[in-house]
Amino acid sequence: MFIGMIMVPITFYMYLAHASWTWMYMIDPNDIPGFAILPLVVLHGSMVAVGWYLGARLIIAGRHRLVGYLALGTGVVSLLAVILLWGRLGYYGSYAEFHDGRALPIMDVKLGYVLVALTFAILTSVGFVGVELVRDSRRAVSR
Repeated sequence: MFIGMIMVPITFYMYLAHASWTWMYMIDPNDIPGFAILPLVVLHGSMVAVGWYLGARLIIAGRHRLVGYLALGTGVVSLLAVILLWGRLGYYGSYAEFHDGRALPIMDVKLGYVLVALTFAILTSVGFVGVELVRDSRRAVSR
């Protein structure tokens, strides 16, 4: 449900409405066919599904500590990526505006506040799913 109700709509919206920012100004979205959004959205959703599936399998196998380390590692890598790419993520504009130095700081546009809300929603959802996975794995192991 998380993938269908949270992840896929957010990914679809970001690629559709904020394409230059989503590509981090590395690729001009005008050079990419519109249908390219579909495999990208499927890829994002699939990565989440595979991660949760593997996490659930590890929890059922009693490898709780490994799951915790993997989750922590994923968070650290994500935070590091944001820090290293802040020069791109911290600005908003078109591909041309970014490369001309005319992009606005991210918090000067609505997207900055939307990202704060989306981050909160995703972290809350992931936390809920994590708690449910642990709870369900205890039931599966005890049977």
